[in-house]
Amino acid sequence: MPSVGRASPAASLALLGLLLATSWPATDCAAQGKIPLPAPLTPYREAELSVPAARPQEALSVHEPMYFLLGDGKEFTARFQLSLKYRIFDPRNRLAQSLPPLQGLYFGYTQTSLWNLGEESRPFEDTSYRPSFFWMYDSGKTGWIPRGVRFGYEHESNGRSEQASRSIDTLFAQPSWETVIDGRRLVLAPKLYFYLDKEDNADIHRYRGYGDWILRYGSENSWIWRLQYRHGVGGRNTLQLDVSYPVREPLFARTGAFFYFQLLHGYGETLLNYKAQTGLRAWLGLALVR
Repeated sequence: MPSVGRASPAASLALLGLLLATSWPATDCAAQGKIPLPAPLTPYREAELSVPAARPQEALSVHEPMYFLLGDGKEFTARFQLSLKYRIFDPRNRLAQSLPPLQGLYFGYTQTSLWNLGEESRPFEDTSYRPSFFWMYDSGKTGWIPRGVRFGYEHESNGRSEQASRSIDTLFAQPSWETVIDGRRLVLAPKLYFYLDKEDNADIHRYRGYGDWILRYGSENSWIWRLQYRHGVGGRNTLQLDVSYPVREPLFARTGAFFYFQLLHGYGETLLNYKAQTGLRAWLGLALVR
């Protein structure tokens, strides 16, 4: 009896091609000269960002604005920020389906640096590292009922030691209200916090207060204005204004390329010099997320 050997690679490929040819529909895309492309993960539509419906989040998604800016005050500097958040439990996970609150758990990370380009060695003046762990819920409501809420823990430090060390630990709550005015979204999202530890800078509450009052207004395909206000003790207040405009088609929801302009007046240009008052500072550059 003749022995049966292993099929050659060429024969295997020929057999696979025959099976595909006989099983593929007669009106396949190749016959029409078109190859189908998968739908984008997060198609960008203004309506999807403004209608009163809950917005699902991907595993890795945007968090706070991400930008690279150049400015000139006392010295020529660059200011840049990186930020993202990670959804810990997949909603399709059995444990997350059994305990739905787990679907709202996130790990967040934001890093902000001030880079002195005016000096010969071009040193980094200071960098703020902010890892956080929080629970987020999006109700899909608009009007007086909060659209979303975040509760969590955040650590902030500049990664230095001894006299230059700065760090704080806080618990925070951030409700957000959303409505539409003249076709543009208006979002109020105050971030209120309680200090757990501020040993390296015991009086930082006098300069930062106990909350960031954030107001955001605009259209995702046009101008967006973002105002952040901190109320310190004894008139130590800080105001930051961010203005942005898209310069290309978006890649994903809220992600693309944006002209970005930033004004800062008050305290806390860096965590290291949180006590130093900053005159009006202006930066201009590009953002990936606004």
